[in-house]
Amino acid sequence: MCSILGYFNTNLSYEDVVKQNLQMSHRGPDNSTVKEYSFKNKKLYLGHNRLSIQDLATHANQPMENERYVIVFNGEVYNHLDLRRECKIEWKTTSDTETLLALFTKFGIEETLSKLIGMFAIGLFDKYEQKIYLIRDRVGIKPLYYTLQNDEFAFASELKGFSKYLKQKTSNKALIQFMSLGYIPDDNSYYKNINKLPPSHYLVFDGFGIKTKKYWYLPTNKIEISFDEAVNQAEELIRSSIKYRLLADVEVGSFLSGGVDSSLVSSLMQQESTKQIKTFSIGFEQKEYDESIYAKEVSKYIGSEHYEYKFGINDVFNLLEKFDNFYDEPFGDASSLPMMLLCEKTKKQVTVALSGDGGDELFLGYDRYFFTENYYNKLSKIPRVFRNVLSIVGKYSTNDKLQKMSYPLKNLSQQNLYSLLYSSIKPWELSNLFDKDFLIESFGKDNLSLLDILDFQFNRDDLIDDLSRLDFNRYLPDDILTKVDRASMAYSLEARVPLLDHRVVEFAYSLPSELKLKYGPKSILKNILYKQMPKNLIERPKRGFSVPLKHWFRRELKDLTFEKINNLDDKFNKEYLLKLFNEHQKGRNFEYVLWNILRLK
Repeated sequence: MCSILGYFNTNLSYEDVVKQNLQMSHRGPDNSTVKEYSFKNKKLYLGHNRLSIQDLATHANQPMENERYVIVFNGEVYNHLDLRRECKIEWKTTSDTETLLALFTKFGIEETLSKLIGMFAIGLFDKYEQKIYLIRDRVGIKPLYYTLQNDEFAFASELKGFSKYLKQKTSNKALIQFMSLGYIPDDNSYYKNINKLPPSHYLVFDGFGIKTKKYWYLPTNKIEISFDEAVNQAEELIRSSIKYRLLADVEVGSFLSGGVDSSLVSSLMQQESTKQIKTFSIGFEQKEYDESIYAKEVSKYIGSEHYEYKFGINDVFNLLEKFDNFYDEPFGDASSLPMMLLCEKTKKQVTVALSGDGGDELFLGYDRYFFTENYYNKLSKIPRVFRNVLSIVGKYSTNDKLQKMSYPLKNLSQQNLYSLLYSSIKPWELSNLFDKDFLIESFGKDNLSLLDILDFQFNRDDLIDDLSRLDFNRYLPDDILTKVDRASMAYSLEARVPLLDHRVVEFAYSLPSELKLKYGPKSILKNILYKQMPKNLIERPKRGFSVPLKHWFRRELKDLTFEKINNLDDKFNKEYLLKLFNEHQKGRNFEYVLWNILRLK
C-alpha cells in the first residue's frame, strides 16, 4: 500500500514537495520519491511513498512511466497477472503498476478500468495529450483528495499531503455534516475547496479546468434466482475474491471479530491457503462490550493461529494524539481507536490483513433498516391527529426513547425514522446547535433532512434496498472504509476487503431484498457460513464494534469534554451542548455527540 501526491503550477519548491510527500510516509515506508515533469510548459511534481507488497525490488518503485504515461498508484490490482496476457510487451517487473501502464496505453482509461479487480487511487499523467487523470476505485476503498485553487492543481491520498496555504479555510457545510453524522460525506472535506474524488469516478485536468465522470454503477435490475442458487453463486464469488486477495510477496493474515462477516472471510481464507493463517481480534476490558471469546472459538474451529488484544481507557489516552494526526479531519467513529490498536499489533506479525467489511450493506445486516421499515408501516396507519397527540406526549416525557420519537411522530417520513439510529444530532436538532443563519448560509435552508445532509436521493420503491444503497454510497466509503484505511495505514499495514470485490457487489445488488432476507438478515452469508462451521458458533444477537464511551464520559473523559465544550468558538450553542453534557451525567446517553465534540480541531 502507498500514498500518492501531485502538485502542478505551484509556488512550492522541489524540496517543499518532498517534505509534503514525507508527511504521508507512514503509508509507504519502503521508498519515498518525488519527480519533476513538464505539463503545459509548467512544472508538475508527482510523489509516491511505497509499501512493498508485490515485486519488492526497487525497479518497481514509483513514479513509473512508459513512452506515454507516468503513474503514481495506491492500491492493488489483484487480477493483473491475468491481464498481462492481453498486452504483448516485454515486462521489466512483476508489479501491477507496470501492468496498469501497459493497459492504459493499449485500451485507454474506461476500458482498462472495466477490466480491473482491485482497490486503487491513481494519478496518471498523459504526456502525449497533456492531461492528468485521477481515478478512484469503484467502492472507495482507497482515498483520494484534490483541489484547484488560483490555477494551482494538487492531489494527495490524505489531507496532510496538502500545503497549509491550501487549507486556510474550513467548510461550514462539512462541519454541520460532521456534527450530525460523525463523518463528512460525499465529495466534501473539512477544508473549503479541497474535495474527495467520489468512488467509481475519474477526473480529467487539462491544465485549466476539471471534469469528472462516473465510470461504474450499481445494478438496478433484479434477477430471478432461487435462494440456494444465490448462496452457491455468492460463495463462488467470495472464494474467488479471497483467492485474488492472497496475492502478495509478504504474509497475509485476517481480522477476526467472531461475527458473521469476518468469520466467513477467515474460514474461507484458511481453506484457500496452503498453510495455517494468522487471525487477529480486539477485546475490551469491560466485559459487556467484549466479544473476543467468540473470535477465539471461531479461530479454534478453523485452525488459525490466533492473536488477541484487550483495549481499555488507557489506550484511548495513548492513541488520541496519533488519532488526530492520522485522521486529519474530524472523524467521529470511536471504533477507530481499537481498530488502530488492532492494526498496530497485527503489523508486528503480517503486512497484509483481510477484513470482513461490507457484508451489512450488501446483504442487509443493519437493524436500522428493519426498524425504519417496521415503524413506518405501523405509524403510517395511525391517523395524523393521534400521531400529533403522541408527539406532544413524547416531547414532555422523561422517557428518552419517547422523547426521541416526538419529531418523527409529528413529521412522519422514512428518512426521519432512519435518522433516529443513523445520526448523532438529528437533522431537526441542528437548529439547537447552530444559528439558523449559519445553517441557511451552508445549506440554503435551516429545516434540514437527513437526505439534505447526505446529499442523496431515494429513487426506488424498495425502502430496504434504498437504505442499503444510501449506506453503500455514503456510510461505507466515508466512515467504515475511511476508518480501516487510516487505522491500517498508520502502521503501514495493508487492509484488503474481499466482500467488496465489485463482482460480489454487483451480484448482491442484483438480488431482490426479499430473497436476501428470506431467513432473516444476511441469510445468504450465514448459509455459506453454516457449511463451514456449527450454527452455535455464529447464532447470537448482532452487536457492532462498539466502544464503552458512555461510561468514559461520566468518568475518565468527563473533565476533558467539559473543557472542550467551553472552549468552542461562537459557531456553536455552548449552552445547548452543556445541557446535553449534564443530561449525560444524569443517565441519558449522548456519547456520540460528546465524542464528535472531542474530535473537533
